[in-house]
Amino acid sequence: MSTKVASTPLKFELASPESLAVCYPIHCAVQVVPWSKSTFTDCTTSPYECWLVISDDVILGYAILLIVLDEVTVMDIAIAPEYQGQGVGKQLLQHVLCHCRHQQHRVCFLEVRESNQAAIHVYTKAGFALLERRKNYYPIAGGREDALMMSLQL
Repeated sequence: MSTKVASTPLKFELASPESLAVCYPIHCAVQVVPWSKSTFTDCTTSPYECWLVISDDVILGYAILLIVLDEVTVMDIAIAPEYQGQGVGKQLLQHVLCHCRHQQHRVCFLEVRESNQAAIHVYTKAGFALLERRKNYYPIAGGREDALMMSLQL
């Protein structure tokens, strides 16, 4: 069941240790094979950044970035299932890309499951291009699926 996002503007801020208690369940809800809680927590400390998208003091989702020199990798981006399909993920992606440009990073990478057509559409609309296909990269029920490696020059 979808919950309508409030009409107030979305806020974006860096995650605090307290906010991870909300983010990890979102991660588990949307990932086919979620990370362990310790891996998730480790991926929110330097050299990573975890950005939150918030509406009316409710965390709707997050984006985890790995920053190495002038390159950024979107490690995970997730919107709580009840807020999906309303453009929240697109706005979060736009925010982190704007932040990366402001920080003068040169390129942004990400990988996505071949079956995640909604995400691929958002990434393509944002200007990401296919770099390579990683055959049988992700586990799925009854087998494996390809990962699409994408990049965007910032």
